[in-house]
Amino acid sequence: MKKIKLLAAALAFTTIAPMASAEVSVTGTIISDYVFRGVSQTDSSPALQLGLDYEHENGFFAGVWASNVDFEDDADAEIDFFAGYFGEVNDTFSYDVMYNYYTYHGYSSADDSDYGEFLFSAYINAFTIGLGYAPDYVNTGDDAQYVSVAYDIELPEDYALTLQAGYTSGDAFDDNEYVDYSVTVAKTFSNFDFTAALINTDIDDSDIADFRFVLGVSRTF
Repeated sequence: MKKIKLLAAALAFTTIAPMASAEVSVTGTIISDYVFRGVSQTDSSPALQLGLDYEHENGFFAGVWASNVDFEDDADAEIDFFAGYFGEVNDTFSYDVMYNYYTYHGYSSADDSDYGEFLFSAYINAFTIGLGYAPDYVNTGDDAQYVSVAYDIELPEDYALTLQAGYTSGDAFDDNEYVDYSVTVAKTFSNFDFTAALINTDIDDSDIADFRFVLGVSRTF
């Protein structure tokens, strides 16, 4: 019921601009493991995800995204709210800046872990460089940073290959900074987007951050 209300509210928000100059899309995803920056958010189990996106021709975008989670505690769902701006400098350089607010449902008020993060991405030809900064990571009072780089390669038969690496640091991680990296192959069949990814981190002795193979399929309407 909460998800339905959130989607209805987001759809109502799109009336701020004429629909002729804006686009609304809904994406549903089934994935074998919800992995965020190299770490499983579903205890190595599958996830159902739903996203609603609004994009205006002036570059503004906003949306809401939801997934089940399993941290072996009371949390059972993550719902994120985001808004930002996309800009294009020329044919080889574009960027976006956004604010994402992560909310986790199932906790009591004493266990509130909701937090916000500022994100910047630069797209230079086939490279994507990302920067993230959370001033109050999971409501701990400590900050966290994330730096990532990805490279896209076009393969025959319209397959795509993405090589990615990221680094998580900040006071919230103290001496537990870590590197994550992945290799992802993507292909679209009959309007369905399929992905297969190999993901790993340099975290030792963790069964939710070790090497894993993740399959996903999504459809956007």
